[in-house]
Amino acid sequence: MMRLLNSRWGRYIAAGSMAVLLGAVLSGCSVISDPKLLMKPPMMSTDKEKLYNIVQKETPPESKLIRPKDMSNTSMIRVEDLNGDGIREASVFYETPNENVRIHGMILEEQGGSWVKKLTFDVPGNELESFKVMDITNDGNPDIVVGVSLQDQKALTAYSYKGGVLEQVLGGVPYNQVIIDDMQGNALDLSGDGKSDFVVVSLNASGFATIALYQYQDDSFKEMDRVVTDYTVKEVYNALGGEIADGKMGIVLDADLDDRSSFTQMMYVKDNKLVSAFKSPDQTYRDDKILSGDVNNDGIIEFGLKETPKGWEHYVFDSRMWFYTFYQWDGKEGKKFVSFQFRDDADLFHLNLKPEWYGKITIDTKSEKDKYIRFKMIKTDETVAEVKYFTFSQWDLEKGKSWKEITRTKDRVIASRVAQSEAGKDALSKTSQLNRKEELNE
Repeated sequence: MMRLLNSRWGRYIAAGSMAVLLGAVLSGCSVISDPKLLMKPPMMSTDKEKLYNIVQKETPPESKLIRPKDMSNTSMIRVEDLNGDGIREASVFYETPNENVRIHGMILEEQGGSWVKKLTFDVPGNELESFKVMDITNDGNPDIVVGVSLQDQKALTAYSYKGGVLEQVLGGVPYNQVIIDDMQGNALDLSGDGKSDFVVVSLNASGFATIALYQYQDDSFKEMDRVVTDYTVKEVYNALGGEIADGKMGIVLDADLDDRSSFTQMMYVKDNKLVSAFKSPDQTYRDDKILSGDVNNDGIIEFGLKETPKGWEHYVFDSRMWFYTFYQWDGKEGKKFVSFQFRDDADLFHLNLKPEWYGKITIDTKSEKDKYIRFKMIKTDETVAEVKYFTFSQWDLEKGKSWKEITRTKDRVIASRVAQSEAGKDALSKTSQLNRKEELNE
């Protein structure tokens, strides 16, 4: 794994590198997925209402239905054919706050145009972290996969429903992050053997991470590989699965090193072993907290870096403006540029800049934070685009002219405009799916 103290990255950590204060990060996994891709053909509204009413009647008094905290799918009720008999089952969880066991699950079966409760089951835990219905036992039928919090630890449990009986097939595996599906909600095949598998990430009290690969074999889950890192992290704040290079499946972990800096770990599976995509962590280190994701909607996960625009190299960190750049792993030993953005320090908006201008434009050093920002060509000093902060009274005079509103706060309007030249054409594009704040309507 990574030998930090001998790297430039390790020396930065040891010395305590300067950093811009962390901006607000859009919460959870929902910012990483295209909502359209997560949608399945819905039940008719009348069917939903009927099922919901039956579920409400079947839950005990003083209980309440609960949604998972996982923002990628917060539906309370999931409907699937769990055992392959052509009859749909509904899975739901509810909470009984005054009982020793707080979380309970219930399965109902569709019968004659209505729904009948088949069974209930207890789930040890304080909160429902995640709730997925997908085939992880590789028998062709979906399983119920549940993550719960247990005091300071999370635990992963899975159930299979067969012949009217619920069997626990995975029991209480501790985790900090679990990667069990891709950005579209499909089960992962990391090994390339046609079978689904998943990765569990856990941190010990000292901050060392264990990354374990699991697959269901011979009627039980087997740990195919386990890697214990020789570096420590404060938190793994984002975990994704999917394509990490063209035709290469893998996992992506974004981790905080401390309150100021973070990095991305990309791994794939070869011969049932977890392999790091990058030999050196220098390639993904940054003085900020940035979410990885599919920023250009090509199906491949990108990671973000924070780069200094030309001309700002000698300014202290807190005074600098920045470009946020996104890269893909090239499938070998390096990375390739995909896109770049500008974000203000308060993280009020994210603007995509024209990818072709990477390395060709910069930010005028005469620009002022929270007032006026000018993007210009490096060679010619030609203005490409501008961002300006207006008071409401100023905006009343300017709206409808060349400026376009990006977003607004309680006392200001932030707007942009592009130069009326070939250089300025399409210089600013819509903000990304990954870290969307507002959209520029070009």
